[in-house]
Amino acid sequence: MRLKVIRLVVCLLIVLTAPLTLLGFASGLPAQYDRTYLAALNDKLDRLQTVDGKRIVLIGGSGAAFDVRSDLLETEFSDYSVINFGLYAGLGTSVMLDLAEPYLHAGDIVVFLPEQSAQTLSTYFNAEALWQATDGASVPWSSLSSEQRSAMLGAFPAFAGSKARLCFFDGKPSGDAIYARRSFNGYGDMACAGRSQNTMPGGFDTNMPISFDPASVEDALIDRLNAFAKICAQKGATLYFSFCPMNAAAISDEELARADAFMDALAARLDCSLLGTPDDAIYDAGWFFDTNFHLNEAGQIVYTARLAALLKDAAGDASPVSIALPAMPQSGFAPIYDGDDSDVDCFLYEPFADGWAITGLSETGKAREALTIPAQYDGLPVRGFAAATFAGTGTLRTLTISRNVTSIPDDAFSGCTVLERIFLTNPTPRACSVGQHLLDGTAATLVVPASAYSAYATDYFWSPYAARIEPADAQSE
Repeated sequence: MRLKVIRLVVCLLIVLTAPLTLLGFASGLPAQYDRTYLAALNDKLDRLQTVDGKRIVLIGGSGAAFDVRSDLLETEFSDYSVINFGLYAGLGTSVMLDLAEPYLHAGDIVVFLPEQSAQTLSTYFNAEALWQATDGASVPWSSLSSEQRSAMLGAFPAFAGSKARLCFFDGKPSGDAIYARRSFNGYGDMACAGRSQNTMPGGFDTNMPISFDPASVEDALIDRLNAFAKICAQKGATLYFSFCPMNAAAISDEELARADAFMDALAARLDCSLLGTPDDAIYDAGWFFDTNFHLNEAGQIVYTARLAALLKDAAGDASPVSIALPAMPQSGFAPIYDGDDSDVDCFLYEPFADGWAITGLSETGKAREALTIPAQYDGLPVRGFAAATFAGTGTLRTLTISRNVTSIPDDAFSGCTVLERIFLTNPTPRACSVGQHLLDGTAATLVVPASAYSAYATDYFWSPYAARIEPADAQSE
């Protein structure tokens, strides 16, 4: 009996002290994520806390970060300092409001600028992403809700494990040429080179269609925004809801016809004013970069001029905007022709954007256990594959996705019950975008070049799948 009591006490001590031990272990490791894109949150918080006087504060996801030139906006509002507090939709929208709220003050003009997507228009929160963002800095616990704090504690073991793996095995990620902390300027704007043209095949991201369904705005987010509006008013700040730039190529005629009704329904639910209309935010594909919400350098200038005009109109300022508008750049997408074309006869094709799109498997392909997406077919590049390509595939165990594929559709592997590994050959994760449902319906893991593992695990597009990403050498042992 005494031995059982001792064992029980030992087990309880282990259970009670394990979280503290893990916390101490992870805290003792050097920061691993402090050069990544998410780490820019700390710089943005610092600017929000330290800049005094009259301010224009932009709050949102990466659309706000990519789409505004704060220096140009300041030329139109010389009495104001601009603070770009937009970062990443995958972190969450409401948490950006929570983090900003304590540091707003009288005279602030606050523009909430969310992307037109279901995730951004909700109270979604990614606790592990916030752990990564604050690695090497202090977690702003006092700004978080009790639910967010609980989520942070629940996500800590996974974060600690990932951090240890990077520290001891895979190396500290630095981010790529675009999605890195160093790519932001002092205002919090995306300001690095390499964003001069639209790089999306066909001009838009098919994984990110834009909807104007009024039901897509979560009631909980409306409640949070209205509470935020009340606090802004108490502090003497003015809050506006504005529409983030949207790629016209990603909006169907049916959705476009619903835009005005969406705006009216939204205005009826909000306790703050709308700044502009959806029409003010819909732009041709040539102004975008790598998603349907990220503008290229020229587009960033065009939208900033429009935002300045909307703010002047709201303030009753009739003076013209002096920002010079650039010409719209040509597409910068360059198809890749080189690759493994040995399985070219295993697929079915349809013309797409001066190349081919794979739409299904041939009878030969349906019988294969391993397939490689070819780089070209009949002398033209293969640009990607349709979501239904592998539907109902009961034999495929491994799939190799060549470097020519620049976007993988959501739910592409749903129902692939025996699929074990998806090999990604591109060493640059940014070169291939993915949506929020890449691995729905499959238990497969993603196998990436060993040298690019940490880059994939912390990438803007790929980081949500970090737990199912493995380096190629680990799979070949």
